[in-house]
Amino acid sequence: MNTNVHSCVQTPALLSDEEITLVIPSYQRPFVWPSEYVVDLLNQIIVAYNTDAPHYYIGTVLTSAVSQRDSGQAHSLYEVIDGQQRMTTLMLIALALTAVVPDNSLAKFIVWSKQPRLHFAIRDEVQRLFAAWAGLEHEENTDRFSEADEDYIKHLSAARKALSDRLDELVNDHDEAYLAEVAEYLFLKVRWVNNIMPHGMDLNRLFSTMNNSGVQLEHSDILKSRLLAVIETQKQRFDAIWQACENMDDFFERNLRKVFPDADWRRLKQPDLANHCVASFPLKRVHSKHVQGMTIAQLAKLSEVEVSKPKAREEPESYCRSIISFNLLLMHTYRIYLSQQRQGDVEVRLHDSRLNDYFADFISSATEKHAKAFIECLWTVRYQFDLWVVKWLPEVDNQIWNLRQTSVNKSRISDGGGLNRTQLESSDLSQLQSVRNFTGERSAQYWLTPFLGTLVACEKMKQTQVLSLLEHIDNQLSLAQASQKMASFALLTGEDFAMQGIDNIIEYLKEPNGTRFEHYWFQKLEYILWRERSRFGVYEASKLAAYRITSKNSVEHVHPQKEEFGVELAKVHRDGFGNLVLLSPSENSSYSNQRVGKKREDFKGKPRYDSLKLAHIFSGSADKEWDASAIAQHQMQMLALIKEHYETTGN
Repeated sequence: MNTNVHSCVQTPALLSDEEITLVIPSYQRPFVWPSEYVVDLLNQIIVAYNTDAPHYYIGTVLTSAVSQRDSGQAHSLYEVIDGQQRMTTLMLIALALTAVVPDNSLAKFIVWSKQPRLHFAIRDEVQRLFAAWAGLEHEENTDRFSEADEDYIKHLSAARKALSDRLDELVNDHDEAYLAEVAEYLFLKVRWVNNIMPHGMDLNRLFSTMNNSGVQLEHSDILKSRLLAVIETQKQRFDAIWQACENMDDFFERNLRKVFPDADWRRLKQPDLANHCVASFPLKRVHSKHVQGMTIAQLAKLSEVEVSKPKAREEPESYCRSIISFNLLLMHTYRIYLSQQRQGDVEVRLHDSRLNDYFADFISSATEKHAKAFIECLWTVRYQFDLWVVKWLPEVDNQIWNLRQTSVNKSRISDGGGLNRTQLESSDLSQLQSVRNFTGERSAQYWLTPFLGTLVACEKMKQTQVLSLLEHIDNQLSLAQASQKMASFALLTGEDFAMQGIDNIIEYLKEPNGTRFEHYWFQKLEYILWRERSRFGVYEASKLAAYRITSKNSVEHVHPQKEEFGVELAKVHRDGFGNLVLLSPSENSSYSNQRVGKKREDFKGKPRYDSLKLAHIFSGSADKEWDASAIAQHQMQMLALIKEHYETTGN
């Protein structure tokens, strides 16, 4: 079989002149480019036109050519193996431009032989929609879509709407004649390199191989490349530091050992890892996480190889799971770096998907000194993160993962002298971090900025000091009237921000808000009951040892809203904080609308506590009534504990 790959430069004009059509095969994923990517490509083409650029390249595509004869008219059909997002986007731009300025050459690019030039295999609804947009079919016939095509339609429609809105802006700023010139530029000057695979290849297999053997480029990789671009000296060393910090599914010391294998790991102790030191971490060779891919010719030859049995794809072993992504760690690190430089916070909100927006100003002005200082700050933050922040860890002898802290111990010289991790039992610090993790803005975890920033500034804090620090941060953030973003940065820099008093919270908790209570206050009370566990005689030791603050989002009425025997309470007691607990949906459904006595029996029969608040409620004798008086007394006790905690801790 011929394994030669033919490469050629193509334009929309060439596809029109040479009767070439494109098909998106059935094995391709749906169109997923967000609208901003689509509009960005249009803007880039416009910039190229405005600056009289001779060409504008949109990259390389990979196709397989299949000769066709359709309706007696010879043409070439290219099956798009790689590049469907760009080719579909280019066609969407052509459709949008033609809708505004119909009399242009792009009409020849959009349609071939009274059908869309871009064809979607087995996706009839998508095909009809494109035909309608091209003026070949009535769009009202395309309002019913199969479930399989719904995502496809959603992204395509959103992209078309965004393009139309952008073109409306351009018409207002210029005129239709200007857009006609842009359309002509796209038709003649927008180019791509088409690598055409030979006939007879197993395209499903080729496509699978490409997707499974490559390493996906992450947002953090782009940021790293921009930072390293301004570093002239010791570029490999700072690349290595980045590599040691980016794997969040393993512990920092294990990452360091892989990246700096020539360090004296028999001698190094945990405190030696707190800061980057050239002498302690010699760099003789760098192990990059990236692997070299196969050439297109090598991929083509894969179809000649017999594979007796496909091997299962091996996933890297995960020793732990972080509560945040590496992108978020970078953002928190940058806030700490800005504080060290006595600069203000970034306006962009913390979110995984906004990493490069977040660093845009820094990248535009960063010198080599700045880039190195930030990456060295990243080292110190990652060290403190692994030292003090909980991670998801598997429980012994089962597949359940819980948030735990670990301790680092030095192994014996005879065992290699390395650093080993040991899981710790639940502690006040791990339980309070669980409260923050499950009730705060989980996409940002703002509490980490002041927590990690203070730990970096005060390296040798003890467990009791770290707990006091987190209690202070937690108390302050829970009372903040400013946004969590603003308050967290103010806590890092020691600035004041608007806060309410704890008495305001107590008054709020006295109201009969029912299921509308903020879940945070239930979880915070769980932490307080855990912290003060030695004061109470209501807990069973074995159940307390197994207790964890976990993710819960279902408010349960202890005395049911509709009790099975029709016993009703006044709203002030039924929907009061004293009669409510926070449970998981499954725990909530297990109690249902049973009478209080039956719930007490079920609760006491469980091997662990669903809720420490519930343990207090059911701590009395079996014949004790859970009536208005008991609810009021319990509520008064719980609110007193909350107020006491705020007045005596974390100051």
